[in-house]
Amino acid sequence: MSDNTLHHTLALCFSMGMVVLLSPETFVLALLMAAHKTHARLNSVVFFLASAIGLFFSMGIGMWITTPSLPGTEEHSWIRFSVRASIGTALLGVGIFRAWQFLTEKDSNPLKPKPFVQKWKAKIIHLFPCLETDSSAPINTYYLMSTFLIGLFTTGLHPKTSIMAIAVGHQIIRADGEFAKVSGATLFTILALLPSIFPLVLSIYRPEAGPALKDKCTALLEKHGRWIAALLCFAFAIVLWKDALTALPR
Repeated sequence: MSDNTLHHTLALCFSMGMVVLLSPETFVLALLMAAHKTHARLNSVVFFLASAIGLFFSMGIGMWITTPSLPGTEEHSWIRFSVRASIGTALLGVGIFRAWQFLTEKDSNPLKPKPFVQKWKAKIIHLFPCLETDSSAPINTYYLMSTFLIGLFTTGLHPKTSIMAIAVGHQIIRADGEFAKVSGATLFTILALLPSIFPLVLSIYRPEAGPALKDKCTALLEKHGRWIAALLCFAFAIVLWKDALTALPR
């Protein structure tokens, strides 16, 4: 079966979307935005918009670096090999990192108490006032921009998340037919943005539930999210490297 089919495109977009969905960093920060005492809705809206913009930007990079392929054909070139090998290697690196976190139980959650974070907490809060859930910081351009940057770099431009989005953008260009392209892009976008969509809805209808839900979801994702994400990354790293070797000039 061709790697450009609807089935393959949906499988890759679903898997990459699940990797983003199972990453605790985005969900924890999004829930933190929704748990703010006075600016929960505003923070959640800005965080969601920034996440979406960053995600689409990374997907655009994957589309930009990919040359469209004709249906039923497979061109051999160093560019195609390099793009697929690079994305496959990046996915392999993410998988190894997630597996290492799971096996060593290393905590990558930046919000839990650590000596370094405690030492610089005042400076971080000053730079990003939205992180202090009990504060009543005034709404101004600086406040909105700092919140926007958190969402932008947490979801769209995060090294791990952006790799997934680039891989999806690459696959969308290679997919046969507009239906496969649109379906794959929509599926990935919904899954990748769920960690910021759910807290946004929560901040509108149940803002008081944010803190407790944040703790429960964080514990669940840290227990199971990493090993599932590692397996998905390993699987598609192998697929992309196989694809890269197929495109290698003979």
